[in-house]
Amino acid sequence: MSYLILIVKGFLIGLANIIPGVSGGTFALILGIYERLIRALHNIGVTTVRRLLAAVTLKRAAVSDAMLELRRIDFGFLALLGIGAAIAVVCTSKLMIYLLNEQHDPTYGFFSGLILASIAIPAKLVKGFGWKELLALIAAVTLTIGFSMSAGEKHLEKKKQKQSLEATESSEPASTKATAIGRFSVGKLIHLFLSGAFATSAMILPGISGAFVLLLFGSYFDILTAITNRDILVLLIFAAGCGIGLLTFTRLLDFVFEHFYDLTISFLIGLMVGSLYGLWPFRNYEIIGGERIDLAHIAPEVNANLFITGAAFLVGVLLILLFFRFERRVSV
Repeated sequence: MSYLILIVKGFLIGLANIIPGVSGGTFALILGIYERLIRALHNIGVTTVRRLLAAVTLKRAAVSDAMLELRRIDFGFLALLGIGAAIAVVCTSKLMIYLLNEQHDPTYGFFSGLILASIAIPAKLVKGFGWKELLALIAAVTLTIGFSMSAGEKHLEKKKQKQSLEATESSEPASTKATAIGRFSVGKLIHLFLSGAFATSAMILPGISGAFVLLLFGSYFDILTAITNRDILVLLIFAAGCGIGLLTFTRLLDFVFEHFYDLTISFLIGLMVGSLYGLWPFRNYEIIGGERIDLAHIAPEVNANLFITGAAFLVGVLLILLFFRFERRVSV
């Protein structure tokens, strides 16, 4: 049962990471595995690679060292989360494209309910809350809201630039176009690698959406399309960037947890609170190339959409309450 619970938690983290405005780090914090996840990722390093490669020789001592290394990095825990996350990404990428474009308000209402109901969970972890912790929380809220406010306009600008560039390239002779691997140029593949590195660093911070970072880089729908089309080369390059960003950034997080625990938790809570601004369902928007680009917040109209969105919000709240009631009964 504990294995199944970890897979479900991984599924929720993976699902969160493909939705703009929702952070996988937030769900890891909600689900009570954030610190364990950061420690496990921090432990992966050159020694891990060396010992695992040595085990290929099948020598008894090398295999024994590899098994000890896997236990040291909490491999079973990471593997089960990874399986759940992979299932979420592969199985829901098409659904997410549909929901974000066609059922935007209820989808964001649902995730707003999830986040709001769960803020009390990390709050219980703070051992002492003073003026320093308050400043950290306010700074995080300000950072997240500022990031969300800039995301829509920047994404709209990048999308229009991309469309203009594609129109220009389509009129050029084939000999003048960039060398491509599949349907992506070499420059685009490098761009996807960097997108993965920065987005994954954001993904593990509660309140900072890795999908939003991909939107800002102009790579979000490229990655979802690659997942849907099983474009292995693109996914491997993107995954390599994700791995580099993840292993680098978790070392910093592990350090601040060890030396500034209450400040760090307060900052993470602020990121969660601030993310609610980015998850506000009701927006002005433009449709560019079949993709919805969210812009300014607006007040909701009293109509069926408002009631459906409100119901989705309440379902999100109820789901978190039910999940933690179940979690108290079944220990991992």
